[in-house]
Amino acid sequence: MPVPNSPISQRAAWHAARVESLRRADGWLTLVGLDFLRDGSWSVGNGSGATFRYANCTAAQIGRFEVAGDAVRFVPTPSATVTIERGAVGEPLIADDKGAPSVVVNATMTFTLVRRNGTLALRVRDSASAVRAAFQGIELFDYQPSAVVKAAVTPALPGQTVTITNVKGFVEEQPVAAVLDFELGGQRHQLIATSGSDGSLFVVFADQTSGAETYGGGRFLDIPAPIGGNTTIDFNRAINPPCCFTAFATCPLPPATNRLSVRVVAGERLPRKLETSNEH
Repeated sequence: MPVPNSPISQRAAWHAARVESLRRADGWLTLVGLDFLRDGSWSVGNGSGATFRYANCTAAQIGRFEVAGDAVRFVPTPSATVTIERGAVGEPLIADDKGAPSVVVNATMTFTLVRRNGTLALRVRDSASAVRAAFQGIELFDYQPSAVVKAAVTPALPGQTVTITNVKGFVEEQPVAAVLDFELGGQRHQLIATSGSDGSLFVVFADQTSGAETYGGGRFLDIPAPIGGNTTIDFNRAINPPCCFTAFATCPLPPATNRLSVRVVAGERLPRKLETSNEH
């Protein structure tokens, strides 16, 4: 049994909370669609005539999204039981790049207005998804003390960016927050980090386990805010990105600079095979 407050027990508690967040009714395991919008009328429901068809909608058509440029309105079918969070019938909905987004709710289904790859889309969740029901957790590598390393932090130059490609092939330049220099596996390495929350750093990286023992699209890692030009990287807390669990996420892939030449046998492994559901 892990010693209380030891690094092993602390990681166990952290990972239990991480898995619980995935299992939530609005967690990544519930994501069942990403429907891009163009000008026009887009119906939603469980019937064959719906533009966006989802089996767990409560009617053949629960309503339609009316799109004109950046203005998106939802018009419910009179007989359908639908609510709109942070929005109103006939009023333009709020996309997630403009604040807390509007959400259309129908039973277990939610439709959130988001902007992805520069285009408005509906992020669709189903709290009764097959993936959520089948989820069996995520295996971890054994805790590795050697995977906790000190890193020197070099702040980014003014205007410095890194080219990031996501799993859908969309490419954009993102601001660099810092460059991390550290030793792992007897070699010197660098990682480019972007900004996290509250001064922390965020890294997407791949290594020589990627695609075999770990997810082929790399892993995510939150890194504490630097103190005095240094920070600590704990690869034991490397996690699978959302696109490991659903085909409808738009995760960033590791930039070329963040592909490590060593095996990082720490953090999350590939999860047990999940059922996938493509319901429309």
